[in-house]
Formats: sequence, structure tokens, C-alpha cells
Amino acid sequence: MIIGFSSYLSSRNCTDGTCQRQNTFIGYTTAGSALIIFGIACYQIWWHGKPAHSNSTYIDLPSNEIELQESNQFISGVWSCEYYQYNIWYAPNHFSLVFDSETQKVTGNGSDSVGEYTIEGIYSTRTSRMGLIITYKKGTDNPIQNLGHDVTIQVVWNSIQHQFEGTWYVRTNKYTGQDKFHLKLEKSYKNME
Repeated sequence: MIIGFSSYLSSRNCTDGTCQRQNTFIGYTTAGSALIIFGIACYQIWWHGKPAHSNSTYIDLPSNEIELQESNQFISGVWSCEYYQYNIWYAPNHFSLVFDSETQKVTGNGSDSVGEYTIEGIYSTRTSRMGLIITYKKGTDNPIQNLGHDVTIQVVWNSIQHQFEGTWYVRTNKYTGQDKFHLKLEKSYKNME
């Protein structure tokens, strides 16, 4: 369609400077628009399924939770999560998390309909942020969905909802996606004793 339009323009008798400037302007505008659309498409392909920041950078970002900090929300215990995928909330999924206050690292494990997994991550009590990597153990549960892949989760504390909220990210050779993620303490290990 654009080629036909430029052919039409060149077939007109365009001899004066105004006409030539209009043709040049239309050509540059068309090319510029095409480059912008191409750039946006490349950006979407490159970043979809990848967080904008590494977990170590993410946990140091400023938080809106500067108000009076609640008591430590990084509590070892059984946690539940819900995540949004394919226009549906999937919940609840329970797993264990253990927080090390000296190293600001978190570890855990669990299983879901995809398979068994381990969790490793970092957190910041200063910013109330946490970055986790869930690594699925290949060959457990669902052989179609379980690729032995990683899921990156980046969340920040919401003091009104009393839960962490953020985004999950997945990027494999078969699937790329990202969407909402909520994480809430169900029972601390201290209360289980």
C-alpha cells in the first residue's frame, strides 16, 4: 500500500520545490513510523518474560512503603501464593520459605501442578522488597509444562493487604510470559511448634 502511494506520488508532475519537499516529508514520515513500530516490536520480543531489573537491583529500588514499617514481614514459615496467567487467578499454592536475617537471603521448596521446585532469593528489610528464583526439577509431575525452567518473581510488601505483590516472569524456548503475583504468610514456623 505504501509502495503504491509513493508510485502515485512519483507519477505526478512534481517539478516545483514545494511538491518535492512534500514528497520528501511523506517519505521520511513513513520510514520513521515504520522504524518506530519495528523498534516497539523488537522491544516487546526482547523484554517480554524478563524483568526490567535483576533481583539484586530490584530489592534496592525505593518503595512506597516508607510509612511506619510493620514488624518484620520476612518470616520463615509456610507461605501461599496466587498468580495470574491466561486471564485466570491460580491459587492457592503453598510452599516453605526460610529467611536468613544475617545474609538477607531466602530459600525454600514446594510443588505444584507443574512439578517440584526449589526457591532461592534475596530480600531487603529497608525497602520491603524480595526477588526470588523458582527452579523446577525436570521430570517431576507435568512433563509438558515442566522444562526444568526458572521463574523469576519480584514482589514488594503491601501493608494494606498484608501481603507481597508483584510480578512473575518466565522465558523458555517454548513459553514466554509475565503477570501478577501475590505472596502471603500462612503460618510461621514459630507458631507451628
